[in-house]
Amino acid sequence: MRLRSIISIPASGVGLDAALESQADAVLFTLADDILPVADLRAAAVAGTTAATAAGKAVLVTVNHPRTKMLREDIEAVFSAEVKGVLVPHAIEPQDVRDTAVLLREFELQRDIEPGETHIFPVMDTARGLLRAGDIASAAPRVGGLVFHSRHYAHDVGARDEQKGDRLAYARGQVVAVARAIGGMPLIVADGLESQYLSQYGFAGIILREPRNIPQANAAFTPYDEVRTQSQQALERFEQARIAGSWVARHGERVVDASAAKRMRRVVE
Repeated sequence: MRLRSIISIPASGVGLDAALESQADAVLFTLADDILPVADLRAAAVAGTTAATAAGKAVLVTVNHPRTKMLREDIEAVFSAEVKGVLVPHAIEPQDVRDTAVLLREFELQRDIEPGETHIFPVMDTARGLLRAGDIASAAPRVGGLVFHSRHYAHDVGARDEQKGDRLAYARGQVVAVARAIGGMPLIVADGLESQYLSQYGFAGIILREPRNIPQANAAFTPYDEVRTQSQQALERFEQARIAGSWVARHGERVVDASAAKRMRRVVE
């Protein structure tokens, strides 16, 4: 699943037509919004999921935090095989992920959905969450990466928001390192103006609210041909090593293990 560019819209469907006409890899529907009754948002998200899937977009959903007591109803209402990722906002402890994973598994069994196909993306938007990022990311096998919400994080720590610079550099680096360590995707909520910089920082994709910056984001987060070639060669070495009974391969001066191979497969897809 490629998530170079994700267009975020309210679950109500405002902006859906523009999102579907864009070159975004995915559409993110947000239920964690108190502007409209949550029942209306859930119903609209179901309809939006059908439309986005028909348009060839991956579908992600931001659910309400487990402690709001709304998570079960969120998942029951919107979860289907078409939903490829669930974002958990304000993730501050591993139990937030475990609660979500348990509910996803429950409804997978009920609805005959392939187990584990839907990934969880905890959102790092507080200092408390960042402090436990490693534990949160490792809380369930289906965690597909981490999302850094710089504006919310900056507000939490009393800083000014930034996409480029040194004020939030530690937090950005922590999210990238932890997500990559579990073989997942580090994503960031941003406006897209600094896509090139953020891709060089190590992020795999960006969550945008405006479609106009999607072409720039897709270009920034698409690996260069040289990187794809190197990754393909490393994967071939890894497969040869596995056939020979080894758990790691050598590729130049690098050691390629299963985690690195997983990341490289995503590059060459």
